[in-house]
Amino acid sequence: MNEKHVRLESLDILRGLDLFVLVCFQPVFMRFAQALGKDSWAGKIFQSLFTHVEWEGFHLWDQIMPLFLFMAGTSIPYALSKYKRGEGRTGQLVWRVSKRVLLLWIFGAIVQGNLLDLNIDTLYLYTDTLQAIAMGYLFSVILYLLLSTRILFVAFLLLPVIYTVGMLLTGGYLPGENIAEQIDRAFLGRFLYGASVTETGEIVFADWYHISWIYSTLNFTATVLSGTLTGCVLKADISSKQKLRVLGIAGVVSLLIAGGLSFVEPVIKRLWTSSMMFLSSGISILLMFLFYYWVDVCKRGKYLKWLKIYGMNSILAYMLYNTMNAVSLREYWLHGFKYYLGDYYPVLFEFGHVFMIFLILHYCYKNKIYLKV
Repeated sequence: MNEKHVRLESLDILRGLDLFVLVCFQPVFMRFAQALGKDSWAGKIFQSLFTHVEWEGFHLWDQIMPLFLFMAGTSIPYALSKYKRGEGRTGQLVWRVSKRVLLLWIFGAIVQGNLLDLNIDTLYLYTDTLQAIAMGYLFSVILYLLLSTRILFVAFLLLPVIYTVGMLLTGGYLPGENIAEQIDRAFLGRFLYGASVTETGEIVFADWYHISWIYSTLNFTATVLSGTLTGCVLKADISSKQKLRVLGIAGVVSLLIAGGLSFVEPVIKRLWTSSMMFLSSGISILLMFLFYYWVDVCKRGKYLKWLKIYGMNSILAYMLYNTMNAVSLREYWLHGFKYYLGDYYPVLFEFGHVFMIFLILHYCYKNKIYLKV
């Protein structure tokens, strides 16, 4: 079979699950929890699972972005192995990778970088999941193409070591004082999210924003590489049983490393610490293990295939949710339910949003229309 037609169905379905939770389930469940109240069972579940931890710790919601990066890496061996073997044209490779990185960066700037303001005073350069994917993908592709699988594994381990040593040698992990945030402030300056410029020209950084991007690119890349190495295993010419054994061991070992590392470095998603990277990568690997076993090995994924509607158009799903508002349209069609639903009307209103996105994605899926970057 021609390599370009080979798709890992479990990867599409797992990606679909990640996007379904991100752009459908969580937003609707959030409105439902708000309607019931924060002290209700739904409110407690929402706070403990579907919100980001303020600083140290890890919730289910903190896994969504790492899984997105992980799966971007898993697709690399499937998409670029011919170039690694020297069979493709270099110009074609450079164009393909450059286009993907540039489009991801632009889409990220549209979603959270205020690019569409067309105003330099409100432009933020590096502040979105898609831009983290772009940078992690770029460096992972370079390393994948240049290194053997064994040396690639060494690189995967070396990146978090560099990150953690750098953090520990420069004062640790206090919000606003750690080296990761200081690097962002030094290099991004006015273009860091939340930053503003006073009349005297002084840059003021928001005291509520403590997310790292530039220094954390070390571990963004490591997260993508964990997926790349997983893709190498899944694409290897070995039995499915052997692949599952390797993935199972890798996932458990990654979790054990995260547990051991957490004694010297806290799990902080906002800084993308190495302990967080190993924890999220371990979870991602084990999820890939489960989906690969159930969908590709056991062939029992029949009732999960609808998730491919999200998974095969993940960037489009993400962009639609963040840029397609359609408030007036929803208000026109749904406002009559306000009287009957009361506090639960926002649940229906949010459902209207995600349902419109689903219809668009479903149409694209049926007609094989994909936003490729």
